[in-house]
Amino acid sequence: MNKLERLLEDLKLRLPEREINKAKEAILAFRELSAIPVSPLYPRGFHPILRLKKRLGGIYKEVLISPLDLTIITGANMPPWKRIFEFTIDEDVVERGEIQGIRILLVGKPQELRMVRTLLSEIIPQMNVRPIAIYSLKNEIFLKFEGERFLRLRIIGSTLEFTSFNFQLSHLPRVLGRAVFTLDSLFRSKNAEFYRLFFVASLGTFNAFYTFFMRHVYPKLPLEHKEFLEEMHDYKNFLQLLYFHFSRMNLDRIRNEVGIIIRRRSRPDRPLELRIIFRDNGVEVRDRVGRAQVEVLV
Repeated sequence: MNKLERLLEDLKLRLPEREINKAKEAILAFRELSAIPVSPLYPRGFHPILRLKKRLGGIYKEVLISPLDLTIITGANMPPWKRIFEFTIDEDVVERGEIQGIRILLVGKPQELRMVRTLLSEIIPQMNVRPIAIYSLKNEIFLKFEGERFLRLRIIGSTLEFTSFNFQLSHLPRVLGRAVFTLDSLFRSKNAEFYRLFFVASLGTFNAFYTFFMRHVYPKLPLEHKEFLEEMHDYKNFLQLLYFHFSRMNLDRIRNEVGIIIRRRSRPDRPLELRIIFRDNGVEVRDRVGRAQVEVLV
């Protein structure tokens, strides 16, 4: 008898026998999720513990399980550093299968799984490189790519939190393709890492960069900077110059901001400074830079 079989025999003493198969599915799913570096179950300085809950009459029966060790957790063997994740047998679902030919493992309530499937149906066709596997836990989606590379999408209402693992920033737009712009349109608010990715993805074409600038930068420009642009007959020429310099940058060195110095022939004594900062919930614009990555002369 292996460790899993022994664990399931122990569970028969604590849960109705008809629920053992579903408990087994949950244990194996959480064990698999524990191996994903961008998953909240990944054991970084703590031991993930699965709390299985089953409603019996008017009360909930609970069992704590280690998906790593495949053992029942009691007060005697409770890890000192732990994080507990719940799975309610009556409400939560484990789904294995395929979406558009990609292997999936989805865990959560039925409405959460529908939300995940809907989002995936929107972004997978837009991607240049398809993931080799997709996982989800409640409102979080994990996309696995060749070379142990991962993307994490966490959805809270109309807010998206994007995280990458083992990816170079410059490579992400080549993997995600138009999916970057699809995600931007689907969510009202994103985190700083997404806005940084969105900026880099916009450098793929001038039209995309123009859209990014006019949507996220232009409305927040200081008055002097707006007047400078409006004095030009066609400030698209200036934005094309800016785009040319940006596209030649080492994109992998971009962190949370980009600094620009604009030297004007008409005002050599007064250069304009422009600082584009990637924040949670949006792009911030300031008129002072700490370090300039780009200098333009106009």
